Amino acid sequence: MLVTQTKIGRALAAALLLIGLAFLAYHQIRQEAFEDAEHDALQGTVKAERQRKQDDAYLQGLDDYRLCLEYFDTSGLRNVEECEQLRRVH
Repeated sequence: MLVTQTKIGRALAAALLLIGLAFLAYHQIRQEAFEDAEHDALQGTVKAERQRKQDDAYLQGLDDYRLCLEYFDTSGLRNVEECEQLRRVH
C-alpha cells in the first residue's frame, strides 16, 4: 500500500512539496539579493575608481604652487606663505 493512497499520506506529500517549493523560492530570493548587493558594490567600486582617476589627472596637471594650495585648502589649513616659497624655486 502506497503512502499517497490515504488522505494523510496525500496531505503529507503535499506539505512536503510545499516545503520544498518554499525552500527553493527562499533560496532564489536570497541568491538574487546577494547578486544585487554584489552588483551595487561593484558599481560603487567602479565609481570610486573613476573618481580617483579624475582626481589623479587633475592633480598631475597642477604645478607645485597650485598643488600646495590644493593641499592646504583640502586639509583646512590656510598657509599660503608656505606655498609662496614654491613659486621662487622655479
